[in-house]
Amino acid sequence: MTTLQITLLLLSVCAVYAFTAGLITRNYSQVDRLWSVLPPVYVLIWAFDFGKYPLFWLTAIPVVMWGVRLTWNFSRRGGFAFSWKKGFYEEDYRWPILREKIPNRFLFELFNLFFITGFQLGLVFLFTYPVYLTGLAAAEGCSIQGIHIVLALVHLVLLILETIADNQQFAYHARKKDASDPDYKRLSLGFNTFGLWRFSRHPNYVCEMTQWVVVMLFAFFTLGSFNVFFLAAPVLIILFMGSTVMAEIITTSKYSRFKDWKKATPPWIPFIDWPFRAKNRKIFFDSLK
Repeated sequence: MTTLQITLLLLSVCAVYAFTAGLITRNYSQVDRLWSVLPPVYVLIWAFDFGKYPLFWLTAIPVVMWGVRLTWNFSRRGGFAFSWKKGFYEEDYRWPILREKIPNRFLFELFNLFFITGFQLGLVFLFTYPVYLTGLAAAEGCSIQGIHIVLALVHLVLLILETIADNQQFAYHARKKDASDPDYKRLSLGFNTFGLWRFSRHPNYVCEMTQWVVVMLFAFFTLGSFNVFFLAAPVLIILFMGSTVMAEIITTSKYSRFKDWKKATPPWIPFIDWPFRAKNRKIFFDSLK
């Protein structure tokens, strides 16, 4: 059995587990717990074939670092909370809302099978697969070029920025209920407007998506041609677009000032439309003085 076949078998086993666990427990965050774990595992399995090639490791190591960091961040937020009675019991806040919108159990389990489990786990494999393609090219004689070093550095910078964004978000939620904090008026908004979050409503999403675009570009410049599997990165962006819309609908319903914040700050890319938001930003921040 090849390393690619082993990872496809692992994907299949995880899909059966995630669907069955969701079906039995009605906790649909099984894929959420696998999201950051599987790409590093795939890459390390493929390393048995390509581990002797520095070009492979130049794209593989940032992926492993991404997985370790994101798993740690998910864990400290309680994502892997476990009890022998309930199993893994934490669930993303969006799944209960979707269950309310799809009250028919049979229809929701179809949604669980085809989207939550099948589509998402398939996408995780596909946006990691360019690392395998890079390994194949390395085995055929491709070596490290300047563009590979640049992309690896960009990947690391994005990883650092995502770490900063997640740490700032974690710190915000730890502070926001402290009435003695001098920034309490701003903290009590219910959403983060500090640090990187001051310039983007979702800086962590920006860094997350762009890292996988970098992995795709790394393989593209290695192969020198387009591969259909590169479409996984744009599909990931579309998925994040949908996730952003849903998350912001929920946030707007919970926090009255979020609609003003949406006018003041771009959802993803900082500064892209800064001149058009300058007036709204000034009004927003002046209201907090």
